[in-house]
Amino acid sequence: MALQCACGSQGTSAPAAPSVAVPPVANCTPKPTSSQTVNVKDAPYNAKGDGITNDTAALQKAVDAMAGTGGTVSVPAGTYLVDALTSLQLRSGMTLSLDTGAILKAIPNGSSNYIILRISGVSNVNVVGGTLLGDRTTHTGTSGEQGMGLRITGSAQHIAVVGVTSKECWGDGFAISGASDVTLCNVLADHNRRQGLSITSGNGLVVKNSSFTNNRGTIPEDGLDIEPNSGETVNNVLITACVFANNGGDGIENGVPIAYTGLAFIYNVVIDGNTMTGNGVATLHSGPRSGIEVSNTSGHVIKNNTIQGNAGYGIYLRDGVTGTTVTRNTVTQNTLNGVLEYRSSGNTITDNTLSGNGLPP
Repeated sequence: MALQCACGSQGTSAPAAPSVAVPPVANCTPKPTSSQTVNVKDAPYNAKGDGITNDTAALQKAVDAMAGTGGTVSVPAGTYLVDALTSLQLRSGMTLSLDTGAILKAIPNGSSNYIILRISGVSNVNVVGGTLLGDRTTHTGTSGEQGMGLRITGSAQHIAVVGVTSKECWGDGFAISGASDVTLCNVLADHNRRQGLSITSGNGLVVKNSSFTNNRGTIPEDGLDIEPNSGETVNNVLITACVFANNGGDGIENGVPIAYTGLAFIYNVVIDGNTMTGNGVATLHSGPRSGIEVSNTSGHVIKNNTIQGNAGYGIYLRDGVTGTTVTRNTVTQNTLNGVLEYRSSGNTITDNTLSGNGLPP
């Protein structure tokens, strides 16, 4: 077996985990705190939604009008072109409600870094419905991987994203960094070039009833990647009742890069009741991928998942994983081991159903 990387663990120098617990799974239909509503197509906003007009300024004007009111910006069906180099930037205390036929579409650009919808440094924001459509097939550049559909960052808090589709982005469908109390519910990330969802830092995050599919094109190619940078911490994450299918990389990757050992930390990730299937096929990685991979971090729970037909390992614990519980998972028909510990010990692996995998166990 060609296995990766040198050993490493978080070590004794890690700071104490923050005390904030994973919040209860939020209601997937958050209610605005005010009945006040503006329609982006009405005066004085006059968004067109015709797929031809640059509607960035009109949409932003409507958003700014609702800032702090607790009210709703309503986006009817249509295709609204957005300058993703400027981004549509949401404000505190508001709901952005998109019709199921509403599309916020990135105007094609050549930048390595763009965001269609940005939630940064704000609080008490809901985003409900609609589609964020990237420029993957029309992108005019060839480098970089930071073209995002929705990015939540800058100490944003109390954020709910419900029923939103993000697809065809040059980078990630969704990205979270430096945010707290964030719920993604019933979202879909499909055919984004890098991955479906990236989490690099944050505290108290819930990902529920969502699908991450067909994300591939540049490494890591994961459905969901929890991977802090140096100086960052991810704490208290619940991933439940989600589907991770046909991604080029892992279904879920949860790990601290070896280069950031003792500099970046992940605490208390619970992966419960999800389905991982068909991941790792035609991966761009030099080695095989997994349904779930955990590396160089400790103290997580992987339970009640169905992990079937992935081109690699079912569950892979590598490079210093300790104190992690793997229990009551059904792991079948993966091309390599059902469950593999590599350079890892002190984990509890019990009551899993393993069958038909390419290598024992």
